[in-house]
Amino acid sequence: MTTNYTTGDQRITLSASDAAAGQTAGTIVLDSRRSRPLYFDGRFLAARDLSRDQNYFLTRQADLARAAGFGVIHGLQVSTPASTSAGGSNAAVAETLVVSAGQGITPAGELVMLPSDLSVRLSDLEEEQKLDLNFGISRRPVPPARTRTGLYVLALRPVEFTANPISSYPTSIQGNRGTHDGDIIEATSITLIPYSNPVSNVQTADVRAALVQRIFLNGSKTGTADSVLPLALISIQRGVLQWVDMYLVRRDTGPQYSGLRFGLTDPSTQQAFLMQYDSMLQETLASRSAATGDSFSASTYFRALPPCGRMPLAAIDVNAFSQVYFPPQMDVRLSLIPEDELPALLNDSMSLPPIDLTLSADSYADLSVFVLIPVPRSGFAAAVAKLTAAVVPLQATLPQVLSYRQPLQLLNLYKGTAALTPPTATVDNTWKDAIGSQTFGFYIRRRSAPTFVSFTTQS
Repeated sequence: MTTNYTTGDQRITLSASDAAAGQTAGTIVLDSRRSRPLYFDGRFLAARDLSRDQNYFLTRQADLARAAGFGVIHGLQVSTPASTSAGGSNAAVAETLVVSAGQGITPAGELVMLPSDLSVRLSDLEEEQKLDLNFGISRRPVPPARTRTGLYVLALRPVEFTANPISSYPTSIQGNRGTHDGDIIEATSITLIPYSNPVSNVQTADVRAALVQRIFLNGSKTGTADSVLPLALISIQRGVLQWVDMYLVRRDTGPQYSGLRFGLTDPSTQQAFLMQYDSMLQETLASRSAATGDSFSASTYFRALPPCGRMPLAAIDVNAFSQVYFPPQMDVRLSLIPEDELPALLNDSMSLPPIDLTLSADSYADLSVFVLIPVPRSGFAAAVAKLTAAVVPLQATLPQVLSYRQPLQLLNLYKGTAALTPPTATVDNTWKDAIGSQTFGFYIRRRSAPTFVSFTTQS
């Protein structure tokens, strides 16, 4: 086989006969998208040749971008503007979204970007079908924006248009001179896409928890086309914004894991679940009144928890060493941790599966977590020295565990032979001092201890 080598020996040039023979033998595979004009002196150039050149490099760039993984590169945070007390302004705030500057890559490998922060009104956003209608792709009508209701994916998609007319010279003797758009302008369009797989048979307050279970536990996809980059899932009621959740559909860039998956081993999905949970936890605490407080069971608002994350320390009673946040059958232990070691522990726990809060009670018997109170490294040794125990098991309080008691345990409660509340430990002010004014602690799912079997050697 006769071959020629390009500069740097990066690509081999075959003769036409060798290429034909390789295709016949099946040793050469063609990609119909990767064909570009061959320029030589004396060739007549037409517009289609230069267009093919552009399309070739656009395709190559998209292929390379897909290899690195799609998602948000930086920025593109979706938020709502701060409410103001000026007359008539609250209505505008209720239907306004702010998208910060940033860049991202769609699943198809196209780059989308916003050079500066952008504030948009829901009524100004086009739904995907209507946007397609404007571009001559679809004819489906959509309801007016003021009556728009349901779940929508806020997404970016690349678009282009022609502009800047220039002189067009005739291509034949009888032709006339005219004008023609001289530039192709690439742009990014912000659009709303109806969420294709909404949950049903749940109360409005439980919709987000049900979506978390479906997306992060069951692996349900967002259902959006590869040509768009999802930024957030939003809920709209008759044109008014109800809530915004970025990480139900948003993913940050990174290589996609292609091997066996145990739990959420895809790093971008792991990170999205952790960020979504933390955001929803902040909103939950902000919505609770002073009367209800910050002590509540996680299953009240969530159907699943990431393998690690923050939790409200108000759910822990350091006087009785009890907790209400996790299921009562779960082994929960309280410990101090130097704050500089916390990131490593959280990262290690991220390789474990999420915690499903919808399982039967006995499913949590072999599941355990550590609740960690971070303290400065300089005071860690002194704090541990004052504790009666470095690791303390937390018991579940009665209101949470009563419905899970076995019949014999309930009978003992009725007879008075079983304590109604967990035994009260000696009050240790060191735990209170360690918690101090902190609102959140951290929990990490613990790995299960392996069970070893001894084998005897047969003679």
